[in-house]
Amino acid sequence: MYRTLVADDDFLVRSYLKTLDSWGKAGYEIVDDAEDGEEAYNFLRKEKVDVLVTDLSMPVMDGIELIRRIREENREIYIIVLSCHDDFEYVKEAMRLGADEYVLKNSLDEDSLYETLEKSARLIEKRRRKSQEQAQTRKLIRFGSHALKYYFFNGLISGTLKGQAREEKRVEAGITGKFFNSAVICMFMEKWAERERQWTPLEVEQYSHNFRHRLLERTEELLGTENEASEVIYLGAGIFCCFVDLSEDCRTSVMQQRLTEAAASCYRHCREDFCEFGISVSSVCMGEEGIRQAYQQAREMMKIRFYEKKDILYFEGSKKADSVLPESAEKLAGNMLSMKAGNERKKAEELWEQVLADCRKRYTDGRILVQWLKKMNQTAGIERDSIWYDEIEDIEELAEKENSCIAELFAGGAEEVPEGISSAVKKALEFIREHYEEPISLQDAADAAEVNPAYLSYLFKQEMEIGFSNYVQELRINCAKKLLSGTNCKVKDVALRSGFGDYHYFSKTFKKITGMSPAEYRKGSEVS
Repeated sequence: MYRTLVADDDFLVRSYLKTLDSWGKAGYEIVDDAEDGEEAYNFLRKEKVDVLVTDLSMPVMDGIELIRRIREENREIYIIVLSCHDDFEYVKEAMRLGADEYVLKNSLDEDSLYETLEKSARLIEKRRRKSQEQAQTRKLIRFGSHALKYYFFNGLISGTLKGQAREEKRVEAGITGKFFNSAVICMFMEKWAERERQWTPLEVEQYSHNFRHRLLERTEELLGTENEASEVIYLGAGIFCCFVDLSEDCRTSVMQQRLTEAAASCYRHCREDFCEFGISVSSVCMGEEGIRQAYQQAREMMKIRFYEKKDILYFEGSKKADSVLPESAEKLAGNMLSMKAGNERKKAEELWEQVLADCRKRYTDGRILVQWLKKMNQTAGIERDSIWYDEIEDIEELAEKENSCIAELFAGGAEEVPEGISSAVKKALEFIREHYEEPISLQDAADAAEVNPAYLSYLFKQEMEIGFSNYVQELRINCAKKLLSGTNCKVKDVALRSGFGDYHYFSKTFKKITGMSPAEYRKGSEVS
């Protein structure tokens, strides 16, 4: 139904028009009527109307002034003028200003009105189709210019486009904003690696076009289209950048307010999309180098999202990702094999917790951490495909995945506790395995098990079928074997890490049990 407003100062004319059935038959609905042009104009400012039927001679504001205002505001309203025989000059002026049709009042009846409305409906639909085609053409032009805009902004953020060349490329790309006072809002897709595997290049291109177009409409609605206040560019790898031009604003507070509004608009847009996005926002940056600086700030905050899952991350100069691994990470990587050989799972877990704490404190770059984890796993003999690493997008996912690697690395490293073992012996075994590197005695184990030493000695022999001292010695020798065959540790260090405080005693005991010296055992392991 075409929503119609009738404006005439004659109450009887308005009442007569509303009684005619031709409106409904032709697909029109009279939503209201007004007794002068000003009342009609105020209604049009509040409500959507497709058709205006207006008299020309009215008090306060006549039909001529009403038509002039409507057309000055570029409103697409179909205007039908009601006139009398002696209003011809008024009718000509109304048509010149943009009226679409006129009807003589004294000849208006059901048939003539229906004929006029049918004709008007065809013209309205033709106008709508033309408007849609023009809008589609504008879309195509904007899409086609994306490549030029991409190269313009890419030149700015890389620092290769300056001076006169900058201005020439800006005009060539059809960018009206000056971008001397500017800011950048980065929207980066979560799980991009997964999307990239699922989508074809054409699907990625179509998605990026639709995403940009919808976002441009939203930001222009907010910031206004008079100065083309924003440009949305797809940079690839699931990253969209909204470059906000604030060159027309003078006060910093106003620029910051507009930037905050634009960021909120981008956030709402991303929330409505079926993909999940992180959003980072620069500060307002001034001058020719402003865009480059703003982009670097926004990208810096993208790295911080590895640790902070806020809806919108605004640039804070105090937060900056560290591109150097903490010492604890280097220590863990360097000692992982020896800890594996010595079955030192608890030590590995404690060191891993220290790595996480250090990374959170320093905001270690997540990309560097993932590469470090990949290298460490390869060294430890833990194989994972590239998808496994691509899934790591925050510190919690990194912690969870490395915990699983440590569990795998040390799986089977400790002997299983036999079934049916008493609680006291279980506690003693746990104590021994955690402290075998240290000088420990039967009394120490008994204290941990909360039983008498003599009673523990009896239980241990009965249930483990080996004496307490022999068990500890066997555990230490097995640890030494793993260190000798799996690491390059010096023999003296192997003795210490196996729980033998004295090197000579270690060598003597090792040869007595294995039939060869530590050096001979290592050499034999290399040959085999």
